[in-house]
Amino acid sequence: MAYATIALQNQTLQIQTVPGSGMIKVLLPETAPCFYNPATGLFSTEPTSEGGTPDLVSQHLPELKQKLNEFDAARRAAIAEANRLSAGV
Repeated sequence: MAYATIALQNQTLQIQTVPGSGMIKVLLPETAPCFYNPATGLFSTEPTSEGGTPDLVSQHLPELKQKLNEFDAARRAAIAEANRLSAGV
């Protein structure tokens, strides 16, 4: 599980990966966390469902999606590099 923070509209949001799902959990202030699926670009209130979008997310959706996609791409690149190094390539 990876943990990180991103800045959004003068706030710092904590995010973490959800092992085995490819989803990113977004810990929002004063509300329940939501989950982002980089593969579909959709948010949900449960790690396995699609649909809900809390207010902070909906107000800054394009910026939040961009930052979450950047985090996901960097995470995947780090995993690929670690796999490459462990394979001795």
